[in-house]
Amino acid sequence: MTRRAPAPGVILPPLVKRAVLSQAVREAPLECCGLLVGRGRDVMFAVACSNAAQSETRYRIAPREHIDVRRALRRFSPPLDIIGVYHSHPSGRPVPSPTDVADAAYPEWIYLIVGRAGGRPAMRAYQIRQGQARALRVYSRPRRKR
Repeated sequence: MTRRAPAPGVILPPLVKRAVLSQAVREAPLECCGLLVGRGRDVMFAVACSNAAQSETRYRIAPREHIDVRRALRRFSPPLDIIGVYHSHPSGRPVPSPTDVADAAYPEWIYLIVGRAGGRPAMRAYQIRQGQARALRVYSRPRRKR
């Protein structure tokens, strides 16, 4: 009998999840956005950023904020990295739009989307490479090794 490998995933602690959801609710009807900081696929922090697009249907991390976060992370020991980005779809589902896919510039990043269709928030994570979005499982804590 062969075991199937677990679905690729991301570890998203409950406090980080709550922070992202809270920002999405607070900034509606505009899309919220921010950066995910951690190591590998282990998210440790969500850094709320300004949506330079100021749009209900598009986000753009303010470039100065992106640079400032990168500079701050260089001072951490052990080092932390920007490992992804998050944004909201204030009246849509948590799936990448064609614009999200086209604008995905970092193939190694996690793309976390909060959808608020029907008023109830839902969150999903993706990896977007070469114009293709692949869903990632979201774990609230590290998986136990067997």
